[in-house]
Amino acid sequence: MSSNEQYLQSIGQKGKVMSKEEMTFDSYYDKAMENPQLARNAVQRVYDMIMSYGTYEDEKGKVHYNFFRGRMFGAEKQIAQIMDYFKAASMGLDIKKRILFFLGPPGGGKSMFLSFIKKGLADYSKNEKGAMYKIQGCPINEDPLHLIEDEETRKEIWERFGVKIEGKLCPFCKHKLDYDWKNNISHVKVERFFVDEDSRNGIGTFAPAEENDMSELWGAPNLRRVEEIGNEADPRAYDFNGELHKANRGIMEFIEVLKADAAFLHILLTLAEEREFKTPRFPLQFVDECLIAHTNEGEFYRFIAVKENEAIVDRLYIVQMPYNMSYKNEEMIYHSALKTKLVVKGVKVHPGAVRLASIFAISTRYSTDNDKLRDGMQGISPRFILNALAISLVKTSSDTVTPLDMYKTLYDQVERYPVLDVDTRIKYLKILDELKETIEEFNKVSDSDIKLDKVINNRTKLFDRI
Repeated sequence: MSSNEQYLQSIGQKGKVMSKEEMTFDSYYDKAMENPQLARNAVQRVYDMIMSYGTYEDEKGKVHYNFFRGRMFGAEKQIAQIMDYFKAASMGLDIKKRILFFLGPPGGGKSMFLSFIKKGLADYSKNEKGAMYKIQGCPINEDPLHLIEDEETRKEIWERFGVKIEGKLCPFCKHKLDYDWKNNISHVKVERFFVDEDSRNGIGTFAPAEENDMSELWGAPNLRRVEEIGNEADPRAYDFNGELHKANRGIMEFIEVLKADAAFLHILLTLAEEREFKTPRFPLQFVDECLIAHTNEGEFYRFIAVKENEAIVDRLYIVQMPYNMSYKNEEMIYHSALKTKLVVKGVKVHPGAVRLASIFAISTRYSTDNDKLRDGMQGISPRFILNALAISLVKTSSDTVTPLDMYKTLYDQVERYPVLDVDTRIKYLKILDELKETIEEFNKVSDSDIKLDKVINNRTKLFDRI
């Protein structure tokens, strides 16, 4: 197992607590007043999770975040923008009412970045610093402090303990409070819960399809229970299992969000501004979740061309996520993959072959109209290069994929790539021919020129100190 794999496997292992700790509300209240971090909102928790790994400064004094070290290569500007958003939103500034929106070409790292965040939050919730509690039996993992409904009491708690209670009970817990608990919250059961994407705890995902149903977001009546109770407006006869319910206290991901119907998008407006959404037969429901969406550039420009969409665009905090424009960072992506996802026993890839592929990819990504903001928003994706590496590994007749082998595979792949128009294909083949003319320089590249192992080893040592 590589040092990077060991590091990733070790995340969340140290200090992990997996027992479903239970207590009464009174006990939880005392615990929360002593440790206000228990009452953090979703964005604060995501920010604190990333910061728990610490930061470091480079030789120029620029701050970097250890959480992303050895994971995201060449995305320093994007990471800085994203961390600015999380920091400002966690402080309660107005930016918290925006949807964090990743915009970029396919394979630019949008989904990968979000995967790291989701996995990081899940691991964080298993540690004492990231501990989270809910009202036992609540279908949306309700914050127990929502049981305190009186605004004057909430204000006093804020002034005395610095604990800010925002939001209200879900319809299910409100019904239990009024009818089962008789408004006596002292002995209401509270339990520890853990963020987990597979079991839909604290992570929700919505992807537009040809025929989406609104129940995907906000649940639906339970017909069997409706027959028993005789009232569709009774919260006991409703399944609060929509993605917006399941994402409560964590992250709500919207995939290719701008492809969704207008009805879905208008839910986003209220969700971003008020952290509430409307379910038929019930009042507005409060949810506390970090809203993150992503889409490609073509879809984005089609969307903003429609004037009626201005209100939604205004609710976005846009982070452009282009392809790498540094061949050294691009190399690290492929060398990392060759240690994990692209392993063929007895066959290795010459470092010069990786460099040739990286320089080729970068060369296709420059803007044709010399607009710096457009650099990296088009061109060959990392996935295309990963495909070429895989083909080279299985086609080679020797134990090493040489720079010339890499050139031949790329040339063949570009020639047969149907996505490219004729002019673009000719342009890319010309770039490859120019690289072939300097093939001897690529043959001279050695393993000592690659700094990936040093980066990965630093990550392992770093985790030992956490």
